[in-house]
Amino acid sequence: MLVLANGAFAQTTMSEALKSMPDSLMPYLTLNNRLDCIDFCEANMKAEVRNAFDGKSELVQLTSRYALFRLNDASSVELCLLNGDTNQAGSSDAGTQQVVCMIQTYGTDLRESVISFFTTSWQQLSTSQFLPEACNECVAQYDPEQMVLTLETNNYLSRPAMEEQKEEKKVQTKFKWMQCKFKKS
Repeated sequence: MLVLANGAFAQTTMSEALKSMPDSLMPYLTLNNRLDCIDFCEANMKAEVRNAFDGKSELVQLTSRYALFRLNDASSVELCLLNGDTNQAGSSDAGTQQVVCMIQTYGTDLRESVISFFTTSWQQLSTSQFLPEACNECVAQYDPEQMVLTLETNNYLSRPAMEEQKEEKKVQTKFKWMQCKFKKS
């Protein structure tokens, strides 16, 4: 009985998630690109490939629960495997399953992130189910060791027009992954 219970909640690794990821979620990298990156990382080689747009992309870090891709000079993607409640309102499914958090960051000087959540079968989930605050005009970064998501406000729309005006301070908010969601820490 215990074997069956453990099998019901089999853990997906980040490598497995990347292999099943639809190309549409990261158009820079085809399935073959992702497979090559995984193979290079596992062989302790630089995981750099020629992407679908004829540029270079690199898998910078890969663990069993985290991946960091540098798609080009102005774009990166972080993927995090988290234990979470994937039940949507009205769903009769019970239990805790894994959730994929995807952080796409764009820009060089002025950067901005988009945070999305998915099941391990890549069905999109509501961001508000896992993160209490929206990431509008912010840069997000995930620390896989501490399981902490840092959001830094990006007040570039209200930047000073002249040197004499004060520059607004950037505000960082940290969220720790606890009880199937990010909570302010």
